[in-house]
Amino acid sequence: MGIKLDWHVESEQTTQRATEDPETRRQRRRARRRLLLLVVALASVLALVAALVLWRLQTVEDRYRQDLLDTVEIEITALRLGDYEAFMAIQRSISAPFIAAQEGEFEEYQQLKQVHRVELTGRVLDDAIDDRTGRVVVEEIIDGVPYKVVWFYWYYEDAGELDQPGWRRVPDNLAFWGDAGEIESGPVRITYRALDQALAGALAPRLAEWWARGCTMLQCETPPPSLHVDIVAQRPTTIEWTGSSTWRLTVTSPLIGRARADLPLTPELEAAIADQVASRLVRYAAGDAAPLAYADAAWLHTDLSRWLRGTLLSGEDAPAATTGGGFIETLIAQYGSGAPHTALRSMRSDSTVGETLAAVTGVSFDLLSVDQLNSLGWRDFFQWRLDLEARLLIQPDSGGAFLALYDLENQDTANEAALRQEDPAYAARPAPQVQAISITRDDSGRTYAYADATWTAGDQVINDNIIWRLTGTTWKRVN
Repeated sequence: MGIKLDWHVESEQTTQRATEDPETRRQRRRARRRLLLLVVALASVLALVAALVLWRLQTVEDRYRQDLLDTVEIEITALRLGDYEAFMAIQRSISAPFIAAQEGEFEEYQQLKQVHRVELTGRVLDDAIDDRTGRVVVEEIIDGVPYKVVWFYWYYEDAGELDQPGWRRVPDNLAFWGDAGEIESGPVRITYRALDQALAGALAPRLAEWWARGCTMLQCETPPPSLHVDIVAQRPTTIEWTGSSTWRLTVTSPLIGRARADLPLTPELEAAIADQVASRLVRYAAGDAAPLAYADAAWLHTDLSRWLRGTLLSGEDAPAATTGGGFIETLIAQYGSGAPHTALRSMRSDSTVGETLAAVTGVSFDLLSVDQLNSLGWRDFFQWRLDLEARLLIQPDSGGAFLALYDLENQDTANEAALRQEDPAYAARPAPQVQAISITRDDSGRTYAYADATWTAGDQVINDNIIWRLTGTTWKRVN
């Protein structure tokens, strides 16, 4: 037990409390409330100022937008009424070609109204303003079909003494085409701008399907690389593979001209894109070797591409109509769905049609029966040959490609071919159009193809009979 001193006992029994003066506490609370009210008031003022600024900006933007729409309405009314002066008063540019083009556009609309049922509704489907640049998408209905066109404007604040400030139609600003976007569908990637979003959305699944099914039809050894498509607003219009990459396809936006408003992907545009895709897949399946322009292989590539395009557009899992008259269709009908693959795998850049047929049939060209030969669709091949002759006659031919199309073993044929090569009048004639082909074999075993053809001289249609002889592994013209 310890001993507690007196001051220890007193310390334990005493409790000390520190208290704040009530008046001081009230003053502190009042100061806090005043600060809070000041902050709230300041925030309210700032919010009000911001709201007023936004309202003012929105009011100005709405006025600009309404002025733009009013200008469009004036321009369309001028077109509707055929008021040339009112229409041209909206056009403005220092570019003389643009003014001339707008004069031409006015005349085109007037002629269009005479030939078709045209409704210039004045309906603006889309509009955008960036600073003083304006863009509108305007609806037109032609023969009951809705179309849309894109027009560009500039807001002139100082229009000069003879004009008023406001929006004026100006040359197309193709850089002002909306925000960039991207769509991926399987191995396909499409880049586009906002105005072409609907087209990109419609095209992506179709391309993904074509890319997969095309190689299935051709029995590619390995899947092709991914496909990149750029939908661009540019002139001249094009659908072509980019030179730096054979797997990058450039497609011009339909809105560069008058585009269908109800169909983002029209049948015409779809067929043109399918043609490029089919041609590229055929080349890939053939080992990426480009055929020589004057060799039979060039036509075989073209016909295979034509067949594949039709198959892709048909949307079927099996080859498109094998009962058609095309060469590849008839080849498939006789030798099965693997015929295109066999033809491509055996093809060189300078292959002849006979060499390809031998690979597919297992029989050399000259041993095929007349019935087998007649069962194939030859018309397009011989038309290509006649068109090729016409092209070779109007361009330098240092390699003798023109003479190589003729049966030079026949001296009369060789002489006639040499005369034709030097005859400007013959070169100026249009290429004959093949109507029908029949193949026969004479008693000595020589095989001939006879073409019923026509060509025109002025207003006169001339019937002609053109003959080719089977020589080695291809056909040579006789007359």
